[in-house]
Amino acid sequence: MFHQSLPHRQSVSIRWIIRMRWLAVLGQFVAAVVAFFLYDVKVPWWPISAVLAMTVVSNLLFPHRPKLVLRGWSLWLDVILLTVLIYFTGGPHNPFTSFYLLHIALAAMTLSARNLWCLVAACIAGYSFLFFNHRPVILGDMEISSGCESYSWHLQGMLIAFIVTACFIAAFVARMHRILLEQDAELESARIEVEKNAHFASLVTLSAGVAHELGSPLATISLASSELLRSATPEVIDDAQLIHSQAQRCRTILDQLNERNTFGIGDPCVAITGETLEKAVREKASPDVLSRLKVKILKNHPCSLPVESIVQAMIILLENAVQADQSDVAVEWQITTSENGCVVEVIDAGPALDTAILQRASDPFFTTKAPGEGMGLGLFLVQCLAQRLRGKFEITRSASGRTHARLLLQSPPSTHAP
Repeated sequence: MFHQSLPHRQSVSIRWIIRMRWLAVLGQFVAAVVAFFLYDVKVPWWPISAVLAMTVVSNLLFPHRPKLVLRGWSLWLDVILLTVLIYFTGGPHNPFTSFYLLHIALAAMTLSARNLWCLVAACIAGYSFLFFNHRPVILGDMEISSGCESYSWHLQGMLIAFIVTACFIAAFVARMHRILLEQDAELESARIEVEKNAHFASLVTLSAGVAHELGSPLATISLASSELLRSATPEVIDDAQLIHSQAQRCRTILDQLNERNTFGIGDPCVAITGETLEKAVREKASPDVLSRLKVKILKNHPCSLPVESIVQAMIILLENAVQADQSDVAVEWQITTSENGCVVEVIDAGPALDTAILQRASDPFFTTKAPGEGMGLGLFLVQCLAQRLRGKFEITRSASGRTHARLLLQSPPSTHAP
């Protein structure tokens, strides 16, 4: 009943802890019966029955309060009940004192470091208390006690061994548990990366299909617009010229898609500077973007990068910034180039975005634009470029109320500019 609202790992941990507590109830009852009937041990039935009843009641309660288990209350209760049980059944003479170590191992896998070592201290305190205070076991008419001095030394050695073993188990199991959690996180990160690569591969296939399917209609439109220009009257020549130029532009875009498979795959690295990057963007950006652009070249050393891919990424970021900020405030574009790569940052004064939107901004097909204004692929392609060039892309909101889109790209090791 509690598994549906909890992560898988936590639900599994709770399920196994409760199962082990039921087994502990059964084992304690069987041990008491066997000791009573086979070994003629005078079993203190009332304390044992109270401990078993408390374990059963708590085991019925914990499924309805799973957070109590996650916070370690079940382990603390079990340590207390085990101490009470062993107190009435021989103290350090009882071989089941080793069950303290089981609780320590469980705590190392489920509790924080602080709570773990608090539980270890409680187990050591409980064992030490039982070493000096306990009810002896009556076997027939004989009381089992330390007897000779050598046996007393043996029990003292067991106490020291328990303390050392408890500390080592806590440290080792906790460390191994942290390593497993880190490996799980790395596997999850790798799974997400594989999914992103699969999205990108599907986009590559889609772009190739689109370029192929639209090639013939665009060729027809281009040919028809050329014929229209030759015979157009002065009243319609401007419209015919616009149709022809836009058809040529679409043809150029499709050629780039077909050649580079969506985003610069196979785009060669060439030496560029901040000035050459600015010039290339100005040649391809729309007039709306250029009229709002304010460029700052912070560092202008040459670097080796795929210039066509970066130009496409810059146009995407600049167009997004202009669309986000409908005011007349300038969109700031900062460029820093060095021998190791470049850092570009686009800053706009658009409205603030929620943290959830900023985190998903580079996901494929995620967009906050109105229908028909975008497919949600631009920032995803920028993110793909950053990953391909061992860089980083992030969108943040500054204290001054401006949105910063920052793209860091590294030159391939074999192509650093001199």
